[in-house]
Amino acid sequence: DTDQVNIDSVESISMLEKHDFECIKNIDLNSALYFSAVMSYKTIFNASVVLNCSAPTVSIMLKRFCSYFPVPLFEREGRCLSPTKYAVELDKMIGETFLKFSVAMSNDPRKVTIFK
Repeated sequence: DTDQVNIDSVESISMLEKHDFECIKNIDLNSALYFSAVMSYKTIFNASVVLNCSAPTVSIMLKRFCSYFPVPLFEREGRCLSPTKYAVELDKMIGETFLKFSVAMSNDPRKVTIFK
């Protein structure tokens, strides 16, 4: 099923390899943040408010992010975008990564103790 992300196999990967870096360096990782905001806040408009940018900017970045994947991340239902199962699973992985990154960069000692 192409609409599934096998999280278990991703979690078993312990190190990025050369081809991983080559692939990732061509991706606008900032667009992943826009994807995550849309997934968290449910609409492009809400994400634009959180990200302090225009809705068209969010739409452009979301379209860019979606272009990196071989399967659709959203299905249009009227004026609404509904995430596919693939997008939901992808968001779990990306959201977790952003959360860990945010904690690692935090000056809050209560959060940093997670890494001890």
